[in-house]
Amino acid sequence: MGGHSPGYKICFMNRTAVFACLLLSLTFLLPAQLSAQGKPKPADFGIKSKKAMKAYLEGLQYAQYRDRDGAIAAFEEAISLEPDFARAHYQLGINAYVQKDYEAAIPHLEKAQAGDDGNFRAIGFYLGETYFHLGRYAESVPALEAFVARGEGRRQDMEQATYTLRHARFAAQAIADSVSFTPINLGTAINSPHDEYLPYLIADDTYLLFTSRRPQSVGGFNPRLQRYNEDFFYSQWDGEAWSAAENLGPPINTRENEGAAAITQDGRTIFFTSCNREDGIGGCDIYYSVREGSRWRRPVNLGPAVNTVAWEGHPCLSGDGRTLYFASSRPGGEGGSDIWYTRLVGGAWAEAQPLGTPVNTPGNEDSPFLHADDQSLYFSSDYHPGFGGQDIFLSFRNEDGSWSEPQNLGYPLNTVAHESHLFVNAQGREGFMNSDREGGLGGSDIYRFEMAPRNRPRIATFLRGRVQDSLTSKPVAAHLRLVDVETGDTIREVDTDPNKGNFLMTLPLEREYAAFVEAEGYLFTTRNFYLKDLPEETYFDLVIELAPLKKDVQVVLQNIFFAFGSDSLEATSHPELAFLVSFMEKNPNIRIEIQGHTDDVGSEADNLDLSQRRAESVRAYLIAAGISGERIVAQGYGESMPVAGNITDEDRARNRRTEFKILDTGE
Repeated sequence: MGGHSPGYKICFMNRTAVFACLLLSLTFLLPAQLSAQGKPKPADFGIKSKKAMKAYLEGLQYAQYRDRDGAIAAFEEAISLEPDFARAHYQLGINAYVQKDYEAAIPHLEKAQAGDDGNFRAIGFYLGETYFHLGRYAESVPALEAFVARGEGRRQDMEQATYTLRHARFAAQAIADSVSFTPINLGTAINSPHDEYLPYLIADDTYLLFTSRRPQSVGGFNPRLQRYNEDFFYSQWDGEAWSAAENLGPPINTRENEGAAAITQDGRTIFFTSCNREDGIGGCDIYYSVREGSRWRRPVNLGPAVNTVAWEGHPCLSGDGRTLYFASSRPGGEGGSDIWYTRLVGGAWAEAQPLGTPVNTPGNEDSPFLHADDQSLYFSSDYHPGFGGQDIFLSFRNEDGSWSEPQNLGYPLNTVAHESHLFVNAQGREGFMNSDREGGLGGSDIYRFEMAPRNRPRIATFLRGRVQDSLTSKPVAAHLRLVDVETGDTIREVDTDPNKGNFLMTLPLEREYAAFVEAEGYLFTTRNFYLKDLPEETYFDLVIELAPLKKDVQVVLQNIFFAFGSDSLEATSHPELAFLVSFMEKNPNIRIEIQGHTDDVGSEADNLDLSQRRAESVRAYLIAAGISGERIVAQGYGESMPVAGNITDEDRARNRRTEFKILDTGE
């Protein structure tokens, strides 16, 4: 927020010193004013007891010498003699506020307000701030409004009150409009008396990775900071319960601090925050590690395009793995920590850029999470209107690529405590977060909850599959590229597990996709599928067979489309044709035959002619793309080679196809 005057900064020492500064700044003038009129009398303080007055003045003297305990004892003695002694209540209320004992502060501040004779210019500030910290937003609003309207407070207090008032008004209305549900603590298998936070679920929601400060950390207890170092821990879901959390171990965890993970959809690369490593650029940097079999390789620093001498952390990947979002306190943002992003260009991460407004603010934004729909960005902030501390917000990507005004996820997900680090599952119905709210097992705990409809992203599903040899059914280490047929954009790229041939990814529903699959020594293949109306918690399974690259092997080009009754290629065919061009370039010695086939609707002669013209259209595209015409034969077969019975519409659709056949491998 705004700056502070030098005199105010002097008061930011320890809490005893703060208490003394506040007492002196608010009340030290009082004895001087009274001494100008002669010896003070109890009536000057609105009381009758001389002993109470004496105790109060002694309390001010103790405060002058920063004797907090002596001052408190004196003020309490004054109140024991005069229960409605407003000035003594005021001082005790301020002390409790400084100590963040807000429950204790309220009765004293309320007593002070009731007996205010016009001298307590800041009573509305302290009372309003205290109500806010207790989550009593409806009571906070009028107290802060009165203080701001009075306009007599210190500049820094006026700025703070204006800031808090904005939050209090929002929170009071949000609670009035809230729905009833209770986030569920994940229990002792995961949470402990220590801090747990930064939950991250692997794609099928059965493996939970999180960060914790607990005795089982590799680095153990840090005597300088008087707390355990941060490490990654994991737990697995067996369908009924989470297993007892275990330390992820080296080389990810070290004797320093590690946390905040993001994992690629194929599960083979992890991005995370690590602090104080030998190759670090700043105190905390972002690293990545690649999994080989069941082990992670030595982590690598992402380098100066991403990391700086400032703090970087909380990495988050886009669905296609080509954009990395993260938080950083570097210069160039809007405030304290901001959300930044970098794109993978030519195999390297480009210079990071701030996400900008309206997401970033003069406050602190961190823990970004981009859902699998690639449109819904969740993050934490202490500046956008909220309930106090950090809250979780949601911003949607607009059609022009900008981000919408963030919306608070509301109560009781967000509270007066700190909530952050949201993870939302692929279906968009269940979320996980950490919070230090009351009722937990200790410190910050991890909770799960059902997402309110207004806070849900677009629904996504799991695409699960296996790539195998068409002759032996053995697994194949292959590369998959998923393309949105309508836009032609690449949505996902993954490599199959080299030992099992498996892959798993999340994809938004209500879209048509083309899958392009290739592997060394094999003929590439494609698949076309439409994800629509799948039941929740359903996997879309795909088994893909690749034929060895041999003479006479042929493959259907699943995503070649022509205008009805025409040889004109539709734009949706271009991604597959580009893939075929790439295949020809990678295998410069092969010759192929492009085959055109039709169903039996119409005359045989017309179908033969149409199939020939369509094959010629594909050949012409390849030649225009730089492939030698001598390597391509175009041949139409009309309706003579059906693969189905030409009885149903589905059969006829299968018969209308374009294939290519290997004529010569050049070996």
